[in-house]
Amino acid sequence: MSGRDSLLFALFVALIAAGGGGQCAWAQSEPRYPSWFHTTPSGTETLWAIGYGPAYSDLHDGMPAAKNDAYESLRRAVRVVVIGEKLYEAAPGYAMAVQGERFVETGLPDTLRAVTYVDSLRAGDMTLVLAAWSESGSSARATASRARSAFSKKPPSWVEQALEGSGTDRRAAQRAVGIAPRYYNLETSWKRAKKRARRTLAFRAATKVKSLDKSTQNYRHNVRSMTTGVDLRDVQVRARWADEENCYVLVSARVADVLLK
Repeated sequence: MSGRDSLLFALFVALIAAGGGGQCAWAQSEPRYPSWFHTTPSGTETLWAIGYGPAYSDLHDGMPAAKNDAYESLRRAVRVVVIGEKLYEAAPGYAMAVQGERFVETGLPDTLRAVTYVDSLRAGDMTLVLAAWSESGSSARATASRARSAFSKKPPSWVEQALEGSGTDRRAAQRAVGIAPRYYNLETSWKRAKKRARRTLAFRAATKVKSLDKSTQNYRHNVRSMTTGVDLRDVQVRARWADEENCYVLVSARVADVLLK
């Protein structure tokens, strides 16, 4: 074997090894998060939110953006009005598919007081801030632990139920799972998954379907409009989990009012 052939063979072997160890490399580089990121602290009177900001070498540089984001999340945790529409279309020979959607989400006015910033750290190339608010003004308590852990390899039960499409009991109507692709910027993934869970919950609470069929002499398009409008209160992320491809967020909320006419 010539020197050139030996070099090509060595490169080929290296590529195979790299491909086979991709999952292992991902597992080794998986971010490690505090317990309050995996599962939100529980409390009957307290609402919790996590704010995201850019990660800097000095934690304090990312704190202002993360605190502002946590504050905005708490506003939408107290109350958020979700109004949305999805358009589905099925052409002859094709299954029904989403062709477009639009949403408007309005949070509580800028009137929150006595917000407590409980903990902060850097993880997953993000600055994370845990914030809490209580209507009574009582101070929130949570363990600001330095211990961190990666997500489990096995998906939790709420992820498995979401992927299987199960969970039709009364409790499931007040909960929803949002799924978003795992982007390079993890902040975008977690925020998008949370938003999708909130919107899914709104459609579960109230949905109005309208047929907008289009027909010609040669074919017929089956077009449907699905709209929702709800006033959600106590919107909380209950848990987070991620695998190699997606981020998953479990959200619960109380439906205070249905705004559909």
